[in-house]
Amino acid sequence: MIPWKAKGEFQKLKSEKKWILALLAVFVPGLLSLAGSMLIQQKTQDLAMRMVEDMGLAETQMEAVQSVQGFILAIGVIIGILSIPLFWVLKSAIFHVLSRILGSKEAVVTSTMHLIAYTYLPFILKGIIDLFKGLVYEAPAFEEYMQEMRPDLFLTLFRTYNIFFWWAFILMVIAVREQYNLSKKKAVLIILLPYAAAGIIQVALTYVGMQLGGAQVAGS
Repeated sequence: MIPWKAKGEFQKLKSEKKWILALLAVFVPGLLSLAGSMLIQQKTQDLAMRMVEDMGLAETQMEAVQSVQGFILAIGVIIGILSIPLFWVLKSAIFHVLSRILGSKEAVVTSTMHLIAYTYLPFILKGIIDLFKGLVYEAPAFEEYMQEMRPDLFLTLFRTYNIFFWWAFILMVIAVREQYNLSKKKAVLIILLPYAAAGIIQVALTYVGMQLGGAQVAGS
């Protein structure tokens, strides 16, 4: 969906409920990205086990880790699939509540979910790229893998707030503005507040991870 044509598209979608397309728009990019991530994890299992070995675990502990490795991967897939609709519903509900707080008394949350689903369209391209990366990925040397596993604040922010995110951000602003008949400033504020809060939490967690990693290196 092109941003400068999105206004007209969202106006049509307000009256024409296309839930099948909406569900596909949400689930397809999420499943593609998840598949790419799982492929990379599968190809780096041996490196991950070597990293665990370097922690100095006892032989029985290592055997326990190896026995549940496949189970942990399966749990990761399940959690990844469940998180797709969870974040979609949560995001739509937050936008709905903030819109009501800022004065809008129109629309229902399910209608908001329907429109927000179409803001996921840019992530289909990202999902295809993620899947391709997973297919062509080759496990690096162990030292390079360890470097990649260290928390990197800049890299985390770059991966999260990429061109696809900002494309979707613009679409979300337009969707909320059209859904609740709000001004552009209020629509931007509604989208910006939850993402700013999530970004601060992400930066804090990454910083804590960097500090813990630094402490482990110093301790060794």
